[in-house]
Amino acid sequence: MVKRIGLFGGSFNPIHIGHLVIAEAAWQEFGLEKVIFIPSADTPHKDMHHIDKFDRYNMVKEAIKDNPRFSISPVERDRSGPSYTVDTIYILKEELGSSYEFYFICGTDALADLPTWKYNRELLSCCHFICASRPGNEEKLRQSVDYFGKLGEEKIHFLLTPELDISSTILRNLLEHHKSVRYFIPDSVISFIESHHLYEGPNYGA
Repeated sequence: MVKRIGLFGGSFNPIHIGHLVIAEAAWQEFGLEKVIFIPSADTPHKDMHHIDKFDRYNMVKEAIKDNPRFSISPVERDRSGPSYTVDTIYILKEELGSSYEFYFICGTDALADLPTWKYNRELLSCCHFICASRPGNEEKLRQSVDYFGKLGEEKIHFLLTPELDISSTILRNLLEHHKSVRYFIPDSVISFIESHHLYEGPNYGA
């Protein structure tokens, strides 16, 4: 019997409760064996706000350590050069074997942009997509599904999640200005951020 594995990629800068709720909901609704978090490498086209891939990896590791259904992979952290999702899928298929079926978990923006991704049809051919969507985005997401035709209908699935409109950008701003992020970010991650002096603004300690 083929087992389903969830793959949750992202910059996780920082990881927050919204990410964890999506992963747990995907695990439950799609009968996933487990969810593997895959923090992205440092990429030149995206501002990582001076938080390197090792710190982001360790924050995710802290956030998921108490959930036996969650694990983490360093596959993108340790790979050099351009990082394409399809390459990550192939590496994990080789590592885990053919008895697993992959479900890539993403958000509304990622799915809306999927038609512009490099090797997107090849990617959809080798894994399913689970899009964590909210009411109001249906038309934009439908356009992406229609773009891929029958392949999109078969491989793109939707996951309605609770209304947790949490933004990593807002959380970074709160952290920079020494505001509370309690309940938005797991306590162990907050401790990691504080002990490593991450997201500190220019007036830190003033």
